[in-house]
Amino acid sequence: MATSRAIQPPAVQQGVLATQADVRARTAATGRIEEFEVMRGVAIIFVVYLHAYFSWWDVTPHRHVFAMHVVHLFAHTAVPVFFFVSGFLLARDRSPSYSAFFRRKVSRIVVPIVFWMTAAFLYRGWQEPAGFDSALVKDLLLFNVTGQDYYLAVLLIFYVTFVFLKERSERTLAAVTIASFAINFVAIAWYSTREIEGDFAILAYRNPFIWVFPFAFGFWVAKRERGIRIPWQAVALAAIAMLAAGVAYIAQGEDGKYPVSYFGVSVFLFSCGSLVVYPALIRLALLRRGVRPLAMPFKELDRYAFAIYLVHMPFFVGYVTERYVSNNAGVMNDWWKLMNTIFLVGFVTSLAAVMAVGYAWPWFAHTFLGIERARPVTRGSASAAGR
Repeated sequence: MATSRAIQPPAVQQGVLATQADVRARTAATGRIEEFEVMRGVAIIFVVYLHAYFSWWDVTPHRHVFAMHVVHLFAHTAVPVFFFVSGFLLARDRSPSYSAFFRRKVSRIVVPIVFWMTAAFLYRGWQEPAGFDSALVKDLLLFNVTGQDYYLAVLLIFYVTFVFLKERSERTLAAVTIASFAINFVAIAWYSTREIEGDFAILAYRNPFIWVFPFAFGFWVAKRERGIRIPWQAVALAAIAMLAAGVAYIAQGEDGKYPVSYFGVSVFLFSCGSLVVYPALIRLALLRRGVRPLAMPFKELDRYAFAIYLVHMPFFVGYVTERYVSNNAGVMNDWWKLMNTIFLVGFVTSLAAVMAVGYAWPWFAHTFLGIERARPVTRGSASAAGR
């Protein structure tokens, strides 16, 4: 999850996103993109919620299964949001050279992920009856030792490829974005006709074509020479598209064919619309004094999003929840209560742990959890470089 240090648009003028001149003015004053911070704060909650899921039981009421699927539709916008923001921040990166860019990515991304993948590998070898067998080694090599590491594997692929597009023209990047949408759509449509399970599922999640549009779209949004102004009419159309995709998702699902995870056309189109609608809605909230305080906890959560991503599985949604939730008499016989309690306990303990480490051991938190050291933002001190 990249650090948002590029723009923070001003009040709504001619559209939802302002021109680069306005962007530069706000960046100089704040150095932060509040919309992105709020989006990622919400997205990391969704990520943990998805990982608390387990199959419902035969006796589970339909209303609970339906509610879970509705929440999951929104939760499956989380990874596209992270790719969108990462693409935007890559385009606005101010590294003096490619080598400097990649050195920073190694220290900010590769070092933490290798550290926690190794920790998870050792934990699983210790916990699982088979120990350090070939299956566990294969999971490590496929970035599957925790289940969520595919995001960083794909992100690194995008960094290596898109960094060389930074000097391309606006027209070229628009063409790349359109092509990326087509490729992404076809890939999702193809996977939606297949059984997503076993090694096939592991490789599917790591297929860059499944995620390329959100990253390319964010990259293009940041690199347009005139900036980007998305009129409210376009936001409304994106919202209508989300509604239509959501209706199709539910209709398909209630017919017994809910898409598997991200591998459904309706889920993909819903997430595409969210990349336009979410920033607009968050902007509206941030501009209203009565609503703005409600968004601030999510903005503050962004600082810990990457750390939570790294540690929540298998240490908290796993070790902690298996010992203190799964066998709890108050929830163990109710699928809905059990799943949501696993989420709440896993999320709260993950957040508490990374916050405590950030306070007690800042060096470790910065080096191995990717938690930025707190520092005041002064007028004129903007940084366009992201994680």
